[in-house]
Parts: sequence; C-alpha cells; structure tokens
Amino acid sequence: MLDPKGILFDLDGTLIDTSHDIAANLNRAFESMSYPQLPYAIIMSHVGYGAHYLVEHCLQTHQPDIKVDDQLVTKIWEQFRAFYRLHIVDEAQPYPGVTQFLEQEQRPMGVISNKPEEFVKAVLRELDHLKYFKFSWGRDSLPVSKPDPEIIRYGVYELGFDDPGDVCMVGDNEVDLIAAKGAGSISVGMTYGFSAAHLIEKEAPDYLFHNFIDFSRAVQNSSRENIP
Repeated sequence: MLDPKGILFDLDGTLIDTSHDIAANLNRAFESMSYPQLPYAIIMSHVGYGAHYLVEHCLQTHQPDIKVDDQLVTKIWEQFRAFYRLHIVDEAQPYPGVTQFLEQEQRPMGVISNKPEEFVKAVLRELDHLKYFKFSWGRDSLPVSKPDPEIIRYGVYELGFDDPGDVCMVGDNEVDLIAAKGAGSISVGMTYGFSAAHLIEKEAPDYLFHNFIDFSRAVQNSSRENIP
C-alpha cells in the first residue's frame, strides 16, 4: 500500500510535460550558432542528467567526433537559457490529473529536479503550481543532485521527517529511482514521461505507474483507508 507521509516529485516528465519547450529552445540555441536542428526525439533521449550532459550528447549527435569542451557547452547553454527565459511555458502543461491531485493533497510535498532552480521555479510559477510545494530545488540548489541519494535525504528533512522511509520519491527517470533507493525512500516510477518505460522498469521501483491519475488514486485511496 502506497501511503507515504510526504512526497517528493521530479518535475519534467513527471508533473509537467515541458518536453516541447526544452526541445524548441535548445534548437533555437543551436540555430543561433549555425548548428542544424535536431529531432525532438533525439533531444529528449538525453534529458534528465543535467545541462552539460544534454548539450554534450546533442552536439555529438551533430558531429560524432566533435571535441566537446566546457567552453563550448557553456556558450550553447547560455544561449539556451536566454531563449528559455522568453519561452518558458509556450507549450508546457501539467500531465492529466496533476493539478487536481495537488489541489487536494494535504501531505507536505517538494520538488527535486536536475533542471536549474531558476527554471524549476519559473515553470511552476507560470503554471500557478509553485504554491503547492514546501520547496522546489534544481540541480544547482545544493552541493549534490540526483542520482546522489543525499539530495533525497535533504528533501526528507526539509519536509519535516527524519526517516527517509516515510517519504516517496516520484519520477520518470532512472536517476530519480537510484537516488530514492539509495536514500532508503519509497521509489515510485512513472513510465509516461521522458525516459523509455523499459529503463524505468529495469530499476525495479517499489511502485510503478503508467499515468499520473493511477498514482493519485493509489496514494490518496490508501490515505483514506487509514483514516479512523
């Protein structure tokens, strides 16, 4: 029975479908530097491990033998950031059932993303979802980030708990599940997001859902069952 005392969420691909804005703005950055556009599917296959990884692997798709140094990655990333600030939620939308769940949920909740904190907060603010969370962290919020389990332990403490087993981490990427398991938290995998379903299943999460509505029913029904 999935009945955590607190809930930690990933953002992109778990709560919000930001995929088209990420892809469009990265392509704008590439175009500004005379690189050709990349297909949506290629870009999204590299999302989840942070900015450097995303830009580096997309560049290597353009030119497999390219020498990707930090200076080049930083230059492209800064271009991306500039475009993303202007087009933060052109197409981004909460997944079906997310807004209703957040409106009803009484347990403390937080967001732990590998996206820069600036954009985590901006997406949630623009969609009027920031108010539902005690905190919303990005890759640069703390000295550690997913898949390091220490970031989950920080989140558990921030929600007001001592035992990581009291809290579930919900995400659509392997890094979410690796971090949750390493911390001793409940791992909840979502197969509808940015990562391929078989990669999520391979991590053998404690709970697996194929859409957010099923997750919300499971966690809220279990809570109601425990009411005296």
